[in-house]
Amino acid sequence: MFEEKLLIFCEKFVNVGTKNIERVLALLVTEQCTVPFIARYRKEATGNLDEVQIRDIQSAYDNYLELEKRRSYIHETLKKMEVLTADIEKDIQLAQTLEQLEDIYAPYKSKKKTKAMIAKELGLEPLALMIINDRKDLAYLQAHFTLPPEVKTFEDALSGAKDIITEKIAHHLELKEELRKEYWEKAILQSTMRTKAEEVENHLNYKDFFDYKEVVPNLRLEKNSHRFLAMRRGMSEKVLKVEVTFDEALANVIIEKYFPINPNNRIIKEAITGAYNSYIHPSLDLEIKTELKRLADEAAIKVFGVNLKNLLLAPYLGAKRVMGIDPGVRTGCKTVVIDESGKLLLDLVIYPHEPYNKIKESKTVLENAIQHFQVEYIAIGNGTFGRETLSFVEDHLDPVISGKVKATMISESGASVYSASDIARKEFPDKDTTVRGAVSIARRFQDPLAELVKIDPKSIGVGQYQHDVNESKLKKSLTEIVESCVNYVGVDLNTASVPLLSYISGIGPKLAENIVGHRESKGKFKNREELLTISRFTQKIFQQSGGFLRIYQGENPLDATFIHPEKYPILKNWSEQHSIALEQLVHDNDIQTQLEKDRTLTTSIGEFTFKDILSSLKAPGQDPRKLFKSVEFSKKLRDFRDPTLGEWYTGIVNNITQFGAFVDLGIKESGLLHVSEMSDKFIENPFNHLQVGQEIKVRVISVEAERKRISLSCKSDTPIGASPAATAGATKGRADQHAKRHQNQEIKNNPFGILKDMKNLSFKK
Repeated sequence: MFEEKLLIFCEKFVNVGTKNIERVLALLVTEQCTVPFIARYRKEATGNLDEVQIRDIQSAYDNYLELEKRRSYIHETLKKMEVLTADIEKDIQLAQTLEQLEDIYAPYKSKKKTKAMIAKELGLEPLALMIINDRKDLAYLQAHFTLPPEVKTFEDALSGAKDIITEKIAHHLELKEELRKEYWEKAILQSTMRTKAEEVENHLNYKDFFDYKEVVPNLRLEKNSHRFLAMRRGMSEKVLKVEVTFDEALANVIIEKYFPINPNNRIIKEAITGAYNSYIHPSLDLEIKTELKRLADEAAIKVFGVNLKNLLLAPYLGAKRVMGIDPGVRTGCKTVVIDESGKLLLDLVIYPHEPYNKIKESKTVLENAIQHFQVEYIAIGNGTFGRETLSFVEDHLDPVISGKVKATMISESGASVYSASDIARKEFPDKDTTVRGAVSIARRFQDPLAELVKIDPKSIGVGQYQHDVNESKLKKSLTEIVESCVNYVGVDLNTASVPLLSYISGIGPKLAENIVGHRESKGKFKNREELLTISRFTQKIFQQSGGFLRIYQGENPLDATFIHPEKYPILKNWSEQHSIALEQLVHDNDIQTQLEKDRTLTTSIGEFTFKDILSSLKAPGQDPRKLFKSVEFSKKLRDFRDPTLGEWYTGIVNNITQFGAFVDLGIKESGLLHVSEMSDKFIENPFNHLQVGQEIKVRVISVEAERKRISLSCKSDTPIGASPAATAGATKGRADQHAKRHQNQEIKNNPFGILKDMKNLSFKK
């Protein structure tokens, strides 16, 4: 079905057999299935590949199409230019990468005449070939080469010949490819401070890169790629100059293998210097920076994706009544109450803080609201005065009430973005942004996934350099992450919002609106088949989405599970044969065990799918997420000045990067847990050790009041210094040891490795 060249290409990028690749491509391309649908409901066809593997195959397929499109364009363009020879055509067909194709196209790309073109038109190419092939000295050439009519002197002829040779060297395919490989193995990326860098505000944020060198292979590693993004940001802010350096003597040795020099003829030597300095090195410099940017983007997007996925799939509270408080000082604390389904019941403002200090009035208002609406939890945003608001609630509410209601702080990142969005305005047209923000805080406590899908993922606060990476790739990746999470959890068809439904496999925003409109006009859905009565809801869309849309207490008990409707007839037939009601199949453990033992179903359904069906029947709530567990922050902490050096505190990991993790201690400023401080054991990858939302015990090892920085450790032997400078020095020593261990691991593959400590660099969020 798919040509062998495509399958071989994909196999290079995906560690999957060609048969599985072909089956996945058939589902993706021919049958137009979505990745979530394939991953969950076509396991027999794919050999139980997961979403990551399927998306990798999709990505490899897209890359193949891009490569072939460029190959075809270059072939047709050179054909129209009447320069396509048999050798060039062969080179085009054999090219394996876009870079190789561009090398072939480069000599013909210029829209204006080059010096070499002009020299050829003057008839100087024979002289250039004599210099290259015959390697004669200048006296011999002058005696045996007849000047063309339009060339006045022999020096003019030599100058033109040199231009031709320079271009031949610059565009020699094998030479360029060999130098490319050498550059990627031995080139160094050097960063220096620009002349007027001190005039730039916050230029000291980049002090670690004022005189910095690192071999390019190190920066290709995923764990180090953030350094290039830091340098690139410094370059864009006109603080740093970043350039690729390479041993020119080594480059000359390589070039001279292809273009041997004659000591008595300076032309080739000068042409080599000109070609290298004006063409080859700038080209490879740009190519390496572009590729490092691409790799760094991929690594940063991956970091963002892992953090975002953990945040979206964080433990959820469920259908509980929640009071949400968006803390404020002069404008007061915006307070709302929502019911079990997230509906707004009450909104008001209290003023427990300075300059009003209406503590008694605020206390009374909260207690009355809690009792009247039977509030079970209070969610408080962790922004400015969040810790003070939590303290007010804990210290002043009546003990009887506070004993029944649990107050906790949660991240409010993105709440302000939601409150000003079209979605929020449509949900609450008569409420201002402050009320909408408080509702967002309360709802995300109930169900993080359902609420966070309404916010641009970049605004959720779990990324690394998200403002520096490729915008379209970031958006595509984050959309895939959200889509993956929503379909992994599934949605309640009778309560899900338009934004949540729009991420369901095969649906999209417009159809999601139609679903909600149908629900509002016709009432709750009674069965999944009712979806087919909705405008534009085709059988194909039903196939892709049906299994992810659940209906609780509907006409068919299977509609409340992840079991796909296409398998209903098999289960219905089995139930009838055994005189069992479908209701019993869903709720009776003994009958489920009986079903499990009937191995004949494995043949008709498939082993993987049968296993999934059994898992769905045995999971009453169907939601794979864990239930919320409250975390007790230290009541001693109010702001960044309160942590005591050497003391252990409970925190929540709220962001992970390649150099460490940020930990919420219950105050506005998060502390930094550098990778070298995560454990007494060596930690190479923070993501293998921690995840966003994880509760963790950390010890404070330094507090820099002037920069509001808190350094943390999980190690048992971390020295505690009284002064930030002393502590920073001790921490750096440990980080240097950590880097040294990295270096020792990589020394066999890369003897030029230079790994630097990154913890003191300031990063924008």
